[in-house]
Amino acid sequence: MQFNLLDEAWIPVLRTNGTCDRVGIREALTEAGSIRQIAASNPMDRVAIVRLLLAALYWCKGYPSPQEEEDRLSGDGRFPPDWFKKLDDCRKYFNLLGDGPRFFQNEGLKNRPPKHTTHYLMHEVPSGTNAWHFHHTTDQSGGLCAACCATGLARLPVFATSGGKGKSPGINSKPPLYVIPVGTTLATTLRLSWRYGDASLGMPEWETPGYELPRRGNVPLLPGMTWLPRNVWLGNREKNETACVSCGRAERVLRRCVFDGKGGSRGEDRRWRDPHVVPVPLGRNATGPLQTSDALKSKDAAAGQWVRALAAILGQRTVDQGAGIWAVGFSTVKNDKYLEATELLVAPERWPSPAEDWIALAEQWQQEGRAVMRRARSPSASSTRHEVELDIVLGAVRAHVESRLASRIDGLLSDAEGEWVKATREYQKMMAAVAMSLAPGFTTRAIRRRNQIARSGPDMAPTSRCRKGEAPPRKGGER
Repeated sequence: MQFNLLDEAWIPVLRTNGTCDRVGIREALTEAGSIRQIAASNPMDRVAIVRLLLAALYWCKGYPSPQEEEDRLSGDGRFPPDWFKKLDDCRKYFNLLGDGPRFFQNEGLKNRPPKHTTHYLMHEVPSGTNAWHFHHTTDQSGGLCAACCATGLARLPVFATSGGKGKSPGINSKPPLYVIPVGTTLATTLRLSWRYGDASLGMPEWETPGYELPRRGNVPLLPGMTWLPRNVWLGNREKNETACVSCGRAERVLRRCVFDGKGGSRGEDRRWRDPHVVPVPLGRNATGPLQTSDALKSKDAAAGQWVRALAAILGQRTVDQGAGIWAVGFSTVKNDKYLEATELLVAPERWPSPAEDWIALAEQWQQEGRAVMRRARSPSASSTRHEVELDIVLGAVRAHVESRLASRIDGLLSDAEGEWVKATREYQKMMAAVAMSLAPGFTTRAIRRRNQIARSGPDMAPTSRCRKGEAPPRKGGER
């Protein structure tokens, strides 16, 4: 009946020798030097599990010494097995099923009838009356295997959204874009986030189930990283094996659970700084977390958000040379409907240093990209039909060019000016085709209109470069 997460093979990993495997928490930590990365298909699961392992590392070892922090990029960064003796001493906290304490579950709910399905643990699996866009299954049919239930519980502190009355989002409110430094092994990735501090670490949720966030004051690191915005208690496994609706493996699935909110979680003067959240200015001297855009509502599929995110990250973070940056988030509607997960992985041979010049070019590129529509728009009020078409077509053009630019991101970081000039040439080719399509004919007016559209692409020439915080210089004519 028991399923202990320390030993059960529930975490999918890719080893450095190229083989795929499944391991428990203990092996993931003690063998982290021979593991390349967490190998879950959904990037949300990879982030949730990395943060869970990082919280376990802090819990077992505490803050690193100055020398241990200094060595974060040296060798394979593997951890001595004796660091994790606390896991064996406290293994009861990691039982997913059975009597007694359960991992990320409230024991006070064990006698309550489980009215929800386990589908509520996974964003992409339909629950309630939600449509089955991602999985062709409906609520009440199928279930989750124990490993996927554990993964869904690990997601809750990181990616929970508001879900009705009394079901508040996680500690970071609307889930932000989580930015994690990565190395060539899981051990190095964990070391890059394992940083020295002098504040109290506190206790994780698995040790103090039902923990309530303080209304004011500082939130310690471990409670903040593991706080659950839901009260959960898993039901029993089915007697017969069936396919898990999430991973597809034939297992004795769990179909039902208690899944309730904890009430409002707003704090009057609560201070919490997530180690993987990048703050960005919101205006009027306020700051907020870097978040993803809603690509479904964007005419260009939020094509430029990767540039905005990278510029914000480089502006707020010092990145270790030799390390990569991995950013993961997902789009929501009103903070309660899951749309899509997005991720950005950047691992160049060398990061731009200093980053200010690169950020200035990135900001200029964004401003130029937004200006394309304005430059291409006809001054004639009688071309309403063409303006609708132009809006749609230029959205597709920008998405295409941004995709091509993102595929050359390593070169973009080492030679930003040259790569962005190449991207303007991509625009030139596309805009010439758009001009012929939207302004056919050989009249003087059609030729003038074609020329205007063809010349409306972005300008990243050195003579038009702007300083950080300044708008690019305006030109005469069609601008």
